[in-house]
Amino acid sequence: MNENPINRAAFDWLVRGDAGLNPAQQAELQAWLDADPRHYGAYMRAKAVFAQGRRIKAFSHSPDPDSWMAYARPDDGVALAGDEAHAAADPSPRPALPVARRAVLGLAGSVVVAGVAAALFGTSQPAHALTFQTRRGERRDIVLTDGSRVALNTDSELRVLFDDRRRVVQLVRGEALCTVSPDRARPFIVDAAGFKVRAEAASFAVQAVHGAPPQVIVKQGAVDVIPDHSTSVKVVANTKVTFVTDSNLSGAVLSPEQLDRELLWREGKIAFDDTPLRSAIVAFDRYGPVHIRVDDPELLDQTVTGVFASDDPMGFARVVGELFDARAVPDGQGIALRRSR
Repeated sequence: MNENPINRAAFDWLVRGDAGLNPAQQAELQAWLDADPRHYGAYMRAKAVFAQGRRIKAFSHSPDPDSWMAYARPDDGVALAGDEAHAAADPSPRPALPVARRAVLGLAGSVVVAGVAAALFGTSQPAHALTFQTRRGERRDIVLTDGSRVALNTDSELRVLFDDRRRVVQLVRGEALCTVSPDRARPFIVDAAGFKVRAEAASFAVQAVHGAPPQVIVKQGAVDVIPDHSTSVKVVANTKVTFVTDSNLSGAVLSPEQLDRELLWREGKIAFDDTPLRSAIVAFDRYGPVHIRVDDPELLDQTVTGVFASDDPMGFARVVGELFDARAVPDGQGIALRRSR
């Protein structure tokens, strides 16, 4: 919905109506609705946004399970086309984290024919965070109520809750790139397991992936990285911070090229730079159920460099095979990389 005075007034009336209108206020609302046909249309559209809020989606990329079926085992849980459509139709945000009165929730931006829609939701009752999730191989772009944007990478979960004092985004798992709209009165906080990232206006990525050390990459501006058991650290643009331990951070300055490579997942790509094959395979596993198997330990220790499509494990396996004299063979259990004899 466009940000104009009529739409804003419609949302304001919904907020006030949620708390309950007295007769005088009800008459004022009716007068506002009768004053201009556009008022009534904006009011009904706003109600529809909230009614459909649990089904709003913002896909910029969805996985292609049809391409997985040639490699995956029958018990891998890969959805067939009909199951995929059913699953995609219900990525419902789930309520969580009860909070205080008059909270404002961020709804997903709907990337459909009409473009991006953002909505405000106010309530006088205890509110709940909205939860957004991506499956393996899926990416989503979310527009929050303050104009901030969050891009979710594969297999990620995010909970969003704004109130009058702060803007909180909880990264339950996965990876998110946050582009924060300026608001000095309300800091933007990403709460991840073991640490927080606070910003007033910045663009930064947070990675909290199982089995890998957490990372924060600042693209623009500056942020405060706050470990749960240590002091805050200011991190400026073109810097990557990695948690060696819960309280021990390692920093690295990134060149523009290195920064672009770190964020290539936004384009559906994975970049490797002298990366051991075993680690590259783990990276591909984040994006789909098609696993690349290598029985040769020496081959697993070889390193790979290049940029690859994250949804094309077979293409990656074939390149590796050409480099190291191996064959990529789909065998019903995934993809087997076997040394040529």
